[in-house]
Amino acid sequence: METDRKNDAAGEPDRRLERLAALAFAAADVLFEVDRALRIRHVGGAAVRLTGHKPKSLKNLSLFDLVSPSDRLLLRRAIEEFEEKGAIARLTLRFLRPNDASVTAILGLAALPGAPGERLVTATIVDRSFVACADQDGLMSRSSFLDFAKRLVSQPGEATRYRVVMLALPDLVRSATLRQTGIGKAFQGEVEAILRMHAEGGGVTRLSDGSFAYVATSEDSERIVERKIQEVTESLLASVRIRDLPLDSSLMEQKEVETAMDFALSAFNEDIADAFSFKSLPECLAAASRNDRGLASSCRNIIEDETFFQVLQPVIAFKTGHVQHYEVLTRFAEGVARGLANTSEFVKVAERIGMINTFDLLNCVKTLKLLEKLPAGVKLALNLSGRSMQSPEFGERLLNVLDSESRNVAASRLLIEITETSGIVDFDAPTELVRKLHARGHHICLDDFGAGAMSFEYLRRFPVSYIKIDGQFFRSAMSNSRDRILVRAIARCSFDVGCRTVAEMIETEMEAALARELGIECGQGWLFGRPVTADALLAASTKMPDIGTPATPLQQAATPVTNIQRQRRPATTADS
Repeated sequence: METDRKNDAAGEPDRRLERLAALAFAAADVLFEVDRALRIRHVGGAAVRLTGHKPKSLKNLSLFDLVSPSDRLLLRRAIEEFEEKGAIARLTLRFLRPNDASVTAILGLAALPGAPGERLVTATIVDRSFVACADQDGLMSRSSFLDFAKRLVSQPGEATRYRVVMLALPDLVRSATLRQTGIGKAFQGEVEAILRMHAEGGGVTRLSDGSFAYVATSEDSERIVERKIQEVTESLLASVRIRDLPLDSSLMEQKEVETAMDFALSAFNEDIADAFSFKSLPECLAAASRNDRGLASSCRNIIEDETFFQVLQPVIAFKTGHVQHYEVLTRFAEGVARGLANTSEFVKVAERIGMINTFDLLNCVKTLKLLEKLPAGVKLALNLSGRSMQSPEFGERLLNVLDSESRNVAASRLLIEITETSGIVDFDAPTELVRKLHARGHHICLDDFGAGAMSFEYLRRFPVSYIKIDGQFFRSAMSNSRDRILVRAIARCSFDVGCRTVAEMIETEMEAALARELGIECGQGWLFGRPVTADALLAASTKMPDIGTPATPLQQAATPVTNIQRQRRPATTADS
C-alpha cells in the first residue's frame, strides 16, 4: 500500500502535465514546465521536432540553452515583462537543433496553476513557408520585412489591424564610436530585444545603424517602446524619433503596397529634418511616383551627358602583398546626382528605365581608354549589370566596342565583373556572351558572391576566374561561426574549381588575418587602399617600377572622391 502511494505521488506531476497538455496542445506543439530560473522540469509534445532532442534529455536544461544565442536577450526581456504582467501571449523565438537549421516557434508564457514560482511555456512551431526569414541577429532583412508587412495589409472593407512603426535613436547613441564600445553594443542589443518583444510576429528590420522599423497592432502604443528604450540608459540626451504608417491598402495592388512601404522606410531613414508627414500608403505611393520621376530624370541626364567619372580600388594578393588588379568604381560630378543616394540606387534606376545597357557600354569605353594610358601591367575590372548581360543586343554592341576600342589593350587586362543588382533569369544570352568574352581572353569575376540567390548558378554556368565574397557576408564571419564555415567552404570550393577568391570591405588587420585563415587568396578594402582617381593612379604608376610592387604607394596617392558610394555598401564603409 505504501509503495502504491509513493508511485501515485511520483506519477502526480506527470498526470498534472498531461492534464495541462490536454488543454494547451489544441493551440501549441510543445509544452514546457519550467521553474523560476527557466530550468525545464517536464516536457510534452513534439520536442524532437522543435529541438532535435527527446523529452527526457531536456529535463533540467535551461530554456535559454535551447534558443538561438541572438534570441537569449529577447527571452530575458520577455521574462522581465512576464514578472510585470503575469503572462506573455506571442513571442517569436528560434530554437537550436543539432546539425540542422533553427526552428521558429511562437512562445506563450503563463503561471503554472497550483505551483507557485513555476511557469508553463507553450511553443507553436511556425511553418517556414509562412514565416519571413530572420538574419543571424534575429532581425529581418528589408525584403523579408516588406514581404511580411505586405501580408498584414487590410483588405477593402476591413478594419486596419496593423501598422509599420519607424524609430530612430538619438544621434548620441547612433555614433560609430559609441557603437563599437561594450556599452554601445549592449545598448544596441537591448534596443533590438525591446523592438522584437513588441513587434507582431517578430517583424523588425534595421534601416541603418540606430534606425529600425517594426510591425505593431493598431492598439499598441509606440510610446511604450520609446519609454522602455529610454529606460535602458540613464542619460539619453535627446528623444527617440518615431513615425507610424497604417497598413491600409485602399484598393492598391500588392506591388504598389510594397513600393509605398519601401519608399516610406527610405524617406524616414533619410529624413534628418524630421519632416516625414505621410499618413497613409496611398500618400506614400504618390510620393514614390514623384520621386521616381525625379530619379529617372537625374539618371538619364548623368548617362546622356556622361557626367560620371571613374575611381579605382586595388585588389591585393595576400601571399605577396602585390596588386592583382583594380576594380573600376563609378562616381559623379558634384551636383549632378540629385536625389540619388548611392551607386546602387543609380544602377537600379538605370535598370528600371532601360538605360543600364547604355551606361555599361559608356563605362566600358572609358575603361578601355584609361587602360591605354596606364602601364601595360595594370589590369582593371569592369562591372556589368546582370540586366545588361541578358540582352543579346547589348552583347553584340559590347563585342563591337571591344573590337573597335581595344586594339592597343590586351584582353587579359580587362576583367569583366558580373554584378547581381538585377539577377539573371534567362541564361541563354549571358552564357553565350560570357563564353565569347572568355574566348577573347577576358577573365570573368562574380561580384558580391553569397549576397544574391543565384551565386552558385552563375559559378556553375560561367567560366569564372575570380569570386568576390560579399563584404557584409564576410564581415559577419568575424563574429558568427556558421558564416565562417560557409565562407571557408566557398573558398575551398572556389579553389577546387580553379577560381581565386576575394574578400571585400577589409578595413583592419584582424579582418585580413581571418580572410587568410579561411583560405581566401585576395583582399579589397581601405586597409589596402581607398578608391583613387585615375589621375592619382597615373601619377603613382610613374613612380612604380611595375604593377607587382606592394600597394602602399597607392594608399599615399589616395585622394577624396565625390558623393556616390559603391553598390550594396553602407555609408560608413562605402568605398572599402
